[in-house]
Amino acid sequence: MKTYLALVRHGVTDWNYDGRAQGQVDVPLNAEGERQAEAVAARMATERWDAVYSSDLARARATAEAICRRTGHTLVTDRRLRERDMGPAEGLTAVEREVLWPGVALSDIPGVESDAELGRRAEAILTEIARRHPGQRVIVVSHGALLNRFLQQTVKAKPVNFRNTGISPVVWDG
Repeated sequence: MKTYLALVRHGVTDWNYDGRAQGQVDVPLNAEGERQAEAVAARMATERWDAVYSSDLARARATAEAICRRTGHTLVTDRRLRERDMGPAEGLTAVEREVLWPGVALSDIPGVESDAELGRRAEAILTEIARRHPGQRVIVVSHGALLNRFLQQTVKAKPVNFRNTGISPVVWDG
């Protein structure tokens, strides 16, 4: 039985504007992010949904809470939906990372969750959610790297420029 997943990236934060690696730092939405959350909530409220899940980090949770206010659902949070663990790179810009780790890709910095680890975590939690809701329609609010890695690894999509409050539909068929 097919399950429809609407994968939603959280609203924008000041760290998004600054180009800082947020990782699992609990950065809140800024004013624009709050407006984005309300806009995506209004959009999602035009359709029928059976459940809403979110990362437990404030930026995703606030986006999902806006959706729940419009759809009437109770939010289910799960820390496995968190952004990539950026380890020592959290809070740093690309320029700052390049100074500390010249020529090293973000996912290859020691202490940063690898693409493979992130992909396994993303696939495990999103598959679990889909299996929990056979034949239903589920909104999942999470983070750009986790959602992108899932789409690349599991759905074989090309890298996605996941804009804040962007929605990617996925039909899970087992």
